[in-house]
Order: sequence, then structure tokens, then C-alpha cells
Amino acid sequence: MLEDLLQIFYPRTYTLGNGKTVREKFNPLPYVVIAFIVFIIFCANFTGVNFKVLMEKGHNFFDMLYKMIPPNWGYWKTMQKAMLDTINMSLLGSVFGCLIALPVSFYLSSNFKLNKTYLVSHRFVLSLLRTLPTLVLASFLRMVLGIGALAGTLAISVFSYTICVKMMYEYIETIDMGAYEALQSTGASRLKCIISAVWPQVKGYFYSTFLYCFESNVKSAAILGYVGAGGIGLNISGQLTLRKYGNLGMVLLAMMVTIMVLEAAARYARRKLVTG
Repeated sequence: MLEDLLQIFYPRTYTLGNGKTVREKFNPLPYVVIAFIVFIIFCANFTGVNFKVLMEKGHNFFDMLYKMIPPNWGYWKTMQKAMLDTINMSLLGSVFGCLIALPVSFYLSSNFKLNKTYLVSHRFVLSLLRTLPTLVLASFLRMVLGIGALAGTLAISVFSYTICVKMMYEYIETIDMGAYEALQSTGASRLKCIISAVWPQVKGYFYSTFLYCFESNVKSAAILGYVGAGGIGLNISGQLTLRKYGNLGMVLLAMMVTIMVLEAAARYARRKLVTG
């Protein structure tokens, strides 16, 4: 058995009927697997992850799920406004962020050869903003604006802005500028050239990007209540703290149904936009 195990790490040698010796091709997979296992063990020790505790107490997670079933249907009236606030925050934040991002994305595109200093500096600021999670942005804004949905909406707007700008200017840089240059040669203004020659090529991608941001923001907005930025997250935190698992089950069920419905509607709208 030991020989068979060692043959996994060393190529085998076969002797053919004509007396010629053939050696298997070296297979690095066993060494990669061992290195990966050693790396996982090192990371677990470095971060203090205790797999023994996970094995001993992991069943508590399923106990919590069991206590959520059936959900407390009567809690829907209490959480209804928070659920609507979450959707409204996501929608308003996505609309504001993407609308502001649309004109800026043209200026950040290298196709139009605008001010290079502005282009580089703005792209650098966008890179910094993208490193901040929505929850951190909401925490900062909540300290300035106070507790409420306004901080959450603005945090979602900033996140949508950074994502939409990056995706749009990168897409604009890949389009055919022939129509733009032809229209520009007639003496038309830059704004008219963009509206007539560039916008028809990118509008479908912009709508798709907006829908993507909206889908992502609905999920992000669900946890903004943890920092007092409004939405359903406050209900999740409160019911979990009070160990009212029936109410928590109702909140999670409503969140799953809402996100599934919104994603289905977004996919339908995206197909309509692509097919015209």
C-alpha cells in the first residue's frame, strides 16, 4: 500500500513488449494539493480559526434555522415600513448615483482627450472611494447627518456612482468613434456629437449597469440598519439580539422574496433593453 501511495508522487515506468521503457509524465497535482492544505492550516493558525470549535458548535446554526420555522406571520405589519424603506433607499440611491455618474463617465473616458490632470485625479479618487464598503460610508454619513434613511441613501448613491462611472467609462473607451468623428467634422458641438453618436451605443449598457447597481444595493441596504442608517437591518439586529427567531424568520423570508422578485424584474427589463 505504501508503494502505491508513493507512486502518486513519482512517475511510473513501464516496459513495453518491444523492450522500450516508457515513463509517465510528471503530475504536479499531488504536490499542489499538499501545498494548499498546508497553506490553509497556516492561515487558520495565523487568524486563530479553531476548526474543533466549528465542529462542536456548528450545529447551533441549524438549531437557529429550526427555530425560525414557521416564521411569525404577524410580524409583517411591524416590519412592513422598514422593508419599504430598504427598497426606497436602494432605488433612490441607485438613481442619484447613476445619473450623476453618466455625464462624468464621458469626461473620464480617454476617447475625448479632455483634461488629463482631471482624468487621472478623478480616477484616483474613485479608486479610493471604491475601497470603502457601503457600511463604512453609511457610518460616516450617519455621524454627520444623524440616524435615518438619508445617511443610507447617500451611502448607496456614492457606491453606485463609483461603480457606474468605472463600468461606463471603460465601456465607452471600447466603442466605435467613427460616427462621433464624422459628426464632429460637420462643426457640431461636442455635446451634440455625444448625444447623437455615442449615447445610442452606450445607453443599453447604462441601463443594464443601473439595474445591476439596484440589485446589489437592495442587498447592501438590508444591513445598513446595523449602523443606524435606516432600513430592515435594524429589525434583523433587534430580533436577533432578543432571540425572537420567529420574527427573524419572517424578516429573512420577506428579504429573500423581495430580492428574488426584484432580480426577476431586472432580468426581464434587461432582456427587453437588449432586444429593443
